[in-house]
Amino acid sequence: MVREDMVQEKFENLTSEHALLVFLVVVSGFMVARSFQWSRTTAIFPQFVGSATLIGALLLLARDYLPEPLHTVVTGSTSITGGGQSDEMRAEKEAEAGEHRESNVPDRPVPPALFTGILVTLYIGLSFLFSMFIVTPLFVVAYLVWFERPWYMIVFLTALSIVLAYAFAQILIVPVDRGVFVGDLLYISLPGVP
Repeated sequence: MVREDMVQEKFENLTSEHALLVFLVVVSGFMVARSFQWSRTTAIFPQFVGSATLIGALLLLARDYLPEPLHTVVTGSTSITGGGQSDEMRAEKEAEAGEHRESNVPDRPVPPALFTGILVTLYIGLSFLFSMFIVTPLFVVAYLVWFERPWYMIVFLTALSIVLAYAFAQILIVPVDRGVFVGDLLYISLPGVP
């Protein structure tokens, strides 16, 4: 009975942050492992980014079990200039942030962190199926509407996302305009460029 209570207590402390970190560990580990099948020049970027993400996510997952100096660095409670905040100042700032969050958070059926996690997962899956070029503006609109941003911000950021997707497709020659169900349907070319 005591063991069941301990196990249940450990699972109660799990948050959406833990789920996101585990997801990052799995994806980055897969990316690093898969990149060893590619040529050396092609594999450099995925290996570097995947390794950095894997190490960072593992450190964040294990931060409660790290020695104090490393824990301080990982949790970000250190200052480059050497001047730290007193415990009183830190407690005041946390109390103000908590009051601000409570007063500005509308009643939602889903917590903001969970919604963001679900939306990002849908974004990745739908981008694979229908292309990032189509899904990115929809993601931006859904995210901004959920967090009740003004209409002009929604219009501006949606337009910016379309421009950035176009730039990725054309200038950087990244195939964001293709997905499983959308091939060359969205073939976009710059005027005068073959």
